[in-house]
Amino acid sequence: MEQTLLLPQYNLILIRYAEIWLKSQKVKIRMLKYLMSNITRILNRKGIKFNKYQMSKDSSRIFFFFNNKDLPSAIDVLKNAFGVHSFSPAIRTSNNLKNITERTIELAKDILDRKDTFALRVKRSGIHDFNSLEVATIVGKAIIDNFPNYELKVNLTQPKKEIFIEIRGDFAYVFSQIIKSKWGGLPIEPQKKIVVMDIGRLNDLIAGFLLMRRGSEIYPILIDLSEEGTVIEDWISNWKEIGDYIPKNNIHLTKFRIHDVLKKIYSELEEKQYFCGICRLIRFDLISKILENPKFQFYEKIKACTDGTSLNNSNYCPDSVDLETLAINTLHLSHPIYTPIIGFGESKIQDFSKKISKNLKKVSYCPFKPENQVFDVEKLKELYDSLNINNILLFTVENGLDINIF
Repeated sequence: MEQTLLLPQYNLILIRYAEIWLKSQKVKIRMLKYLMSNITRILNRKGIKFNKYQMSKDSSRIFFFFNNKDLPSAIDVLKNAFGVHSFSPAIRTSNNLKNITERTIELAKDILDRKDTFALRVKRSGIHDFNSLEVATIVGKAIIDNFPNYELKVNLTQPKKEIFIEIRGDFAYVFSQIIKSKWGGLPIEPQKKIVVMDIGRLNDLIAGFLLMRRGSEIYPILIDLSEEGTVIEDWISNWKEIGDYIPKNNIHLTKFRIHDVLKKIYSELEEKQYFCGICRLIRFDLISKILENPKFQFYEKIKACTDGTSLNNSNYCPDSVDLETLAINTLHLSHPIYTPIIGFGESKIQDFSKKISKNLKKVSYCPFKPENQVFDVEKLKELYDSLNINNILLFTVENGLDINIF
């Protein structure tokens, strides 16, 4: 990975976006407002100071202004910001060609070495007395003339160093690097609320993360299958890593423990080959009751739910049970259920989790680990109806535990 070069004269970061640009003007402006708001909220939460931010007149760039010493921390935030395609620490000057030349020479002095080949990459937006080629010609000649002992040469196809100049309206921006963000995607918007059903699998967490990458505001519901306290620390630790991407000041999880009811069902169930299917229906049933409970007001506008089903035989439950139970979730839950990692193999999921954070930990989420599970929709409905656990689940909902992670 290329090392970020931070020059002492840099005092802003120029931010680019890609997918947002394809939207209609109305949608684009809405998303850009959320993008700027999300960035400011994460910067504020992390205590990273910025002087101001603004959008270019043509809406193609966002500029955040910092003191030079705060740039490294700001760059770490922007690398993880959903909706950001790439960005560049930069110098700002006027659109006067003399000023552009002077500031570019100032930057060239810090990045060019003897016998380097270099190229100027010039972009321009707005009305000016010059075109991009003229800027590149004049500024390139000035660089060579100002460093006569460097033996510099221009190479437009494979230069060793590149210097970028973007002239936008009344201002010009000079920089030497384009830093790609890790995720791209779309900025998180509060009207896209989604519940993340998490039983402790990394699959569940990644499913929620991918919906967040598509602009969803997520609400994690932890459904605890384990003995009390056996996995909660690692579980919370994993969500703290995810919380680093969330533009909120207060992030909390809501945990519901269903171990006791599952333990009772498992001990009394004669046909244990249906246990995984029953467990999954209990979780969907529980989610539906949570979303109907006025106690959880922040859930009232939830649009959908995620599920970490992945057809890679990596879970305790067979893939067939996971998949087929999804087909009858409407018995309890009327919301759409998204399964964004359903086609991911185990290695893909591992790679994704490492990209999110190298600190994510596997959690032993299921103490039952039933074997030889099968699925029969009519039998499963019959067994579930005979359980008579509605009141137990309502009690579970009322006794949910809020856990603040920030």
